[in-house]
Amino acid sequence: MALSVLVIDDQVSILQSMEVFFQLRTWEVHTALNGRKGIALAKKLRPALVVLDIRLPDIDGLDVLKELRSLVPEAEVIMITAHQDMESTIQAIKLGAFDYLHKPIDINEMDSVLKRLLAARAASAAVSVDESPKPPEMAMGTFHVVGKSKAMKEVFKKIALASGSRATVLVQGESGTGKDMVAQAIHRNSPWSNKPFTVMDCSTLVPSLVESELFGYEKGAFTGAERTRPGRIELTGDGTVFFDEIGELPLHLQSRLLRFLQEGQFVRVGGVTPIQSSARIIAATNRDLKAMVAEGKFREDLFFRLKVVTIFMPPLRDRRSDIPDLARFLLEKVAARSALKPRTLSSEAAALLMNYDWPGNVRELENTLTRASLMSKSTVLSGEDIASALDGDHYRPTRERPVRPLAEAERDYIRFALDSCGWNLGKTCQALQISRPTLRAKIKAFGLEKGSLP
Repeated sequence: MALSVLVIDDQVSILQSMEVFFQLRTWEVHTALNGRKGIALAKKLRPALVVLDIRLPDIDGLDVLKELRSLVPEAEVIMITAHQDMESTIQAIKLGAFDYLHKPIDINEMDSVLKRLLAARAASAAVSVDESPKPPEMAMGTFHVVGKSKAMKEVFKKIALASGSRATVLVQGESGTGKDMVAQAIHRNSPWSNKPFTVMDCSTLVPSLVESELFGYEKGAFTGAERTRPGRIELTGDGTVFFDEIGELPLHLQSRLLRFLQEGQFVRVGGVTPIQSSARIIAATNRDLKAMVAEGKFREDLFFRLKVVTIFMPPLRDRRSDIPDLARFLLEKVAARSALKPRTLSSEAAALLMNYDWPGNVRELENTLTRASLMSKSTVLSGEDIASALDGDHYRPTRERPVRPLAEAERDYIRFALDSCGWNLGKTCQALQISRPTLRAKIKAFGLEKGSLP
């Protein structure tokens, strides 16, 4: 059965040329000389495609577009105009137009748009009915850890076992693997899920303030301490304190944390009275604590206290079978967060995701899918969409990496590290294992700025 197209334009010559164009491509063609007639025909005919002029004699083309998105949401709309107007272009795309072409219409350009449109329709039809079982996941309100690989099943098992007790947990894994989600999962599935979940990001806190932030302080303990202030452990009560990047905790505070884990009590800065607490401690790190112990940078006794239960979050490249399920979940999350229609993946796009190494792990995957979703008008992301989101021409599959100049590779990797760490210099220095002055010098030398491209 031929697909139908409705062309709405006040120029007879355009209607005639479009009629010939689509008939030669076996489309069923209908035309309208004004917006109101076009809306009535669209409601009656429910065409697969509408080619719509933005300037019409009776009603603004953007208003027609709004009506079409409401009356025939299944129809794709290609806007055409003789005016190079950036604002109307942006508005049309925001209102849901599939593409926006300028007059005089280039036949090759229209053919290219139709090719993309038909590919998107075919891919959408192929995935519209998905009866595959949902992947195993740990439900945590708004938090989810998704996966069905052997490695992730082991993670789920340990989360379940750890959730029933107040044992200390150490979550290890590369940056971006979702260690914070594991901590949330343990807390949300525990009998104390209604208690506070407090985060101590050891990489962002000023070393001199960590102690007072964690344990609180008494009035007059130091200059500026005008009142007694409880710390995060005290405020957490029977809940969970999550130490993110525990490897960044200064040595002198490691001993205080150890004492708290051993005795279940602490003293505020400037105080003398012990305060009892049953707060549960979960720690995470992307560093090798065992190696840090050998180097004298981390207390061995604290290391053993923390690793009562140890959970290792595998890097994404080691659980590639989870990528399709993760992508599906993340695309739904992106759509909900961005008020977009949920996107799906073409087979080519899925293959690219599976073939990529994901040095930034799940965080990088989510960022990539977010970029692709925002930049594509199709509800089915193509391989081109994903390749572009993976940095366009700089993306290469794992097995096809070319040799590049060292300075260029260093610049790109430093920019990647900064982006992966949210431009937090402390975290980036830790990931790259360089000093802050060195990182600042390289940022300046390479002219890097947040959100910059090569």
